[in-house]
Amino acid sequence: MIIRRLNAGDLAAYRALHRFGMVEAPMGFVDVAETDAARSDDVVEAMLARGEAWGAFDGDRLIGKLTIDALPYPSLAHTFWLHAVYVHPDGRGTGASGQLLRAAIADAQSKGASRIALWVNGANVHARGLYERMGFKQTGHVPGGIKVADALVDDVLMTMELT
Repeated sequence: MIIRRLNAGDLAAYRALHRFGMVEAPMGFVDVAETDAARSDDVVEAMLARGEAWGAFDGDRLIGKLTIDALPYPSLAHTFWLHAVYVHPDGRGTGASGQLLRAAIADAQSKGASRIALWVNGANVHARGLYERMGFKQTGHVPGGIKVADALVDDVLMTMELT
Protein backbone atom coordinates (compact mmCIF):
# COMPACT_ATOMS: atom_id res chain seq x y z
CA MET A 1 0.00 0.00 0.00
CA ILE A 2 1.20 3.48 -0.86
CA ILE A 3 0.18 6.49 1.23
CA ARG A 4 0.80 9.86 -0.37
CA ARG A 5 -0.44 13.40 -0.56
CA LEU A 6 -3.00 13.78 -3.33
CA ASN A 7 -2.65 16.39 -6.05
CA ALA A 8 -4.73 17.93 -8.83
CA GLY A 9 -3.99 14.92 -11.05
CA ASP A 10 -5.96 12.75 -8.62
CA LEU A 11 -9.20 14.69 -9.15
CA ALA A 12 -11.17 11.97 -10.97
CA ALA A 13 -10.16 9.21 -8.55
CA TYR A 14 -10.83 11.40 -5.50
CA ARG A 15 -14.29 12.42 -6.69
CA ALA A 16 -15.20 8.86 -7.69
CA LEU A 17 -14.19 7.48 -4.27
CA HIS A 18 -15.96 10.30 -2.44
CA ARG A 19 -19.16 9.75 -4.42
CA PHE A 20 -19.02 5.99 -3.93
CA GLY A 21 -18.52 6.50 -0.19
CA MET A 22 -21.52 8.79 0.18
CA VAL A 23 -23.72 5.98 -1.17
CA GLU A 24 -21.93 3.05 0.49
CA ALA A 25 -21.55 4.65 3.94
CA PRO A 26 -23.90 7.64 4.29
CA MET A 27 -23.45 7.67 8.09
CA GLY A 28 -19.82 8.62 7.50
CA PHE A 29 -20.52 11.75 5.48
CA VAL A 30 -22.18 15.09 6.10
CA ASP A 31 -21.86 15.69 2.36
CA VAL A 32 -24.74 14.50 0.17
CA ALA A 33 -25.06 13.93 -3.57
CA GLU A 34 -26.76 17.29 -4.18
CA THR A 35 -24.04 19.38 -2.55
CA ASP A 36 -21.28 17.29 -4.09
CA ALA A 37 -22.81 17.67 -7.57
CA ALA A 38 -22.97 21.44 -7.08
CA ARG A 39 -19.28 21.57 -6.08
CA SER A 40 -17.25 22.27 -9.21
CA ASP A 41 -14.21 20.28 -10.21
CA ASP A 42 -12.25 23.54 -9.93
CA VAL A 43 -13.04 23.81 -6.20
CA VAL A 44 -11.99 20.21 -5.51
CA GLU A 45 -8.93 20.52 -7.74
CA ALA A 46 -7.83 23.64 -5.84
CA MET A 47 -8.12 21.75 -2.52
CA LEU A 48 -6.02 18.92 -3.95
CA ALA A 49 -3.47 21.39 -5.33
CA ARG A 50 -3.10 22.93 -1.85
CA GLY A 51 -1.98 19.52 -0.57
CA GLU A 52 -4.84 19.12 1.91
CA ALA A 53 -5.78 15.56 0.94
CA TRP A 54 -4.04 12.24 1.47
CA GLY A 55 -4.70 8.97 -0.32
CA ALA A 56 -4.10 5.26 0.19
CA PHE A 57 -3.40 3.34 -2.99
CA ASP A 58 -3.54 -0.35 -3.79
CA GLY A 59 -1.36 -0.29 -6.88
CA ASP A 60 -2.78 2.56 -8.96
CA ARG A 61 -6.23 2.39 -7.35
CA LEU A 62 -7.23 4.98 -4.74
CA ILE A 63 -8.85 3.00 -1.92
CA GLY A 64 -8.81 5.54 0.91
CA LYS A 65 -8.73 9.28 1.43
CA LEU A 66 -8.91 12.06 3.95
CA THR A 67 -8.60 15.82 4.08
CA ILE A 68 -6.82 17.85 6.74
CA ASP A 69 -6.56 21.62 6.90
CA ALA A 70 -6.42 24.62 9.18
CA LEU A 71 -8.94 27.44 9.16
CA PRO A 72 -7.52 30.60 7.55
CA TYR A 73 -7.32 32.63 10.76
CA PRO A 74 -4.07 33.13 12.69
CA SER A 75 -5.83 32.68 16.03
CA LEU A 76 -7.03 29.20 14.95
CA ALA A 77 -4.01 28.06 12.92
CA HIS A 78 -2.75 25.75 15.69
CA THR A 79 -5.75 23.43 15.19
CA PHE A 80 -5.96 21.33 12.04
CA TRP A 81 -9.30 19.78 11.08
CA LEU A 82 -9.68 16.26 9.76
CA HIS A 83 -12.58 15.48 7.45
CA ALA A 84 -13.78 13.44 4.48
CA VAL A 85 -12.17 10.27 5.85
CA TYR A 86 -13.21 7.19 3.88
CA VAL A 87 -11.78 3.78 2.98
CA HIS A 88 -13.40 1.66 0.27
CA PRO A 89 -14.68 -1.74 1.52
CA ASP A 90 -11.90 -3.43 -0.49
CA GLY A 91 -9.34 -1.54 1.62
CA ARG A 92 -10.85 -2.13 5.04
CA GLY A 93 -8.88 -4.33 7.40
CA THR A 94 -5.62 -3.49 5.63
CA GLY A 95 -4.50 -0.72 7.98
CA ALA A 96 -5.19 1.94 5.35
CA SER A 97 -7.16 4.22 7.67
CA GLY A 98 -4.50 4.17 10.37
CA GLN A 99 -1.73 4.81 7.85
CA LEU A 100 -3.66 7.72 6.34
CA LEU A 101 -4.27 9.24 9.76
CA ARG A 102 -0.62 8.85 10.82
CA ALA A 103 0.58 10.55 7.61
CA ALA A 104 -1.86 13.44 7.99
CA ILE A 105 -1.09 13.90 11.68
CA ALA A 106 2.67 13.94 11.06
CA ASP A 107 2.22 16.46 8.25
CA ALA A 108 0.05 18.73 10.39
CA GLN A 109 2.56 18.51 13.22
CA SER A 110 5.39 19.47 10.84
CA LYS A 111 3.34 22.55 9.91
CA GLY A 112 3.07 23.66 13.54
CA ALA A 113 -0.26 22.15 14.55
CA SER A 114 -0.66 21.52 18.26
CA ARG A 115 -4.11 19.93 17.96
CA ILE A 116 -6.09 17.86 15.46
CA ALA A 117 -9.88 18.05 15.67
CA LEU A 118 -12.73 16.32 13.88
CA TRP A 119 -16.47 15.89 13.99
CA VAL A 120 -17.81 12.35 13.68
CA ASN A 121 -21.31 10.95 13.48
CA GLY A 122 -22.08 9.67 16.98
CA ALA A 123 -23.69 6.53 15.54
CA ASN A 124 -20.57 5.66 13.53
CA VAL A 125 -19.01 3.33 16.12
CA HIS A 126 -16.32 2.05 13.76
CA ALA A 127 -14.99 5.53 13.01
CA ARG A 128 -15.17 6.56 16.66
CA GLY A 129 -13.26 3.43 17.65
CA LEU A 130 -10.58 4.12 15.06
CA TYR A 131 -10.13 7.69 16.26
CA GLU A 132 -9.96 6.57 19.90
CA ARG A 133 -7.31 3.94 19.02
CA MET A 134 -5.33 6.69 17.28
CA GLY A 135 -5.40 8.83 20.43
CA PHE A 136 -8.37 11.13 19.87
CA LYS A 137 -10.64 11.88 22.80
CA GLN A 138 -14.26 13.05 22.79
CA THR A 139 -14.28 16.68 23.88
CA GLY A 140 -17.83 17.68 22.98
CA HIS A 141 -21.00 16.83 21.13
CA VAL A 142 -24.11 18.34 19.64
CA PRO A 143 -27.23 16.25 20.32
CA GLY A 144 -29.10 15.72 17.05
CA GLY A 145 -26.45 17.73 15.23
CA ILE A 146 -26.52 15.65 12.04
CA LYS A 147 -29.54 14.71 9.96
CA VAL A 148 -29.08 11.52 7.95
CA ALA A 149 -32.05 10.15 5.99
CA ASP A 150 -34.48 12.15 8.16
CA ALA A 151 -32.95 10.79 11.40
CA LEU A 152 -31.17 13.10 13.85
CA VAL A 153 -27.94 11.73 15.33
CA ASP A 154 -25.35 13.27 17.62
CA ASP A 155 -22.36 15.07 16.15
CA VAL A 156 -19.31 14.22 18.27
CA LEU A 157 -16.25 16.45 18.56
CA MET A 158 -12.98 14.57 19.03
CA THR A 159 -9.53 16.10 19.47
CA MET A 160 -5.94 14.97 19.74
CA GLU A 161 -3.36 17.12 21.48
CA LEU A 162 0.04 16.96 19.76
CA THR A 163 3.28 17.21 21.71
